[in-house]
Amino acid sequence: GDMHRTAIAGRVAPGDALSAEDHAVFVSNAEEVARLVAGETGLRTLFHHHCAAFVETPTEIARFLDASQPGLIDLVFDTGHYTYGCGVPDDGSLALDGLKRFWERVAYVHLKDCHPAVAADARARGLDYTAAVGAGVFCELGRGSVDLEAIVEYLRLHDYHDWVTVEQDVLPGMGTPKQSAARNRRELEGLGL
Repeated sequence: GDMHRTAIAGRVAPGDALSAEDHAVFVSNAEEVARLVAGETGLRTLFHHHCAAFVETPTEIARFLDASQPGLIDLVFDTGHYTYGCGVPDDGSLALDGLKRFWERVAYVHLKDCHPAVAADARARGLDYTAAVGAGVFCELGRGSVDLEAIVEYLRLHDYHDWVTVEQDVLPGMGTPKQSAARNRRELEGLGL
């Protein structure tokens, strides 16, 4: 948690990125953790890009992947965080474009939706990450701009047979977590999942 990055999530500018020196330390530390995990458990480390963190924007994701060793650290691609982290209005193509761009390093997928009107309002009002989430920027599946059907089709075409995670923030007015999960499950069933 970095207070500045939390304050500017969804509207990160190039000047907000880690310095070259800090980025090198960040990648080195991530790789060291990955080596330790691999050595002790045999498991591969997957990195989750995330809003309000130092790997949020497409440029930052590319920078991290370019500097890290494929197979040692690969990517958890999150459709909602990618969409909001792009910092621009979404016409429905942002997440699919990102998935395609980083596909060679994608090992796992988080399906998350992003509400375009809430994202635009959060950016316009300068809401921090917590306030944007509280306003519903990450809405239930099918209620935002992420083209989930295109994402699922891309995964099928590229023989992705692993799990997908749906992570849902449940806010007042959405009912219980169980009710929200049931609505998301129905959306997944409609996608053939």
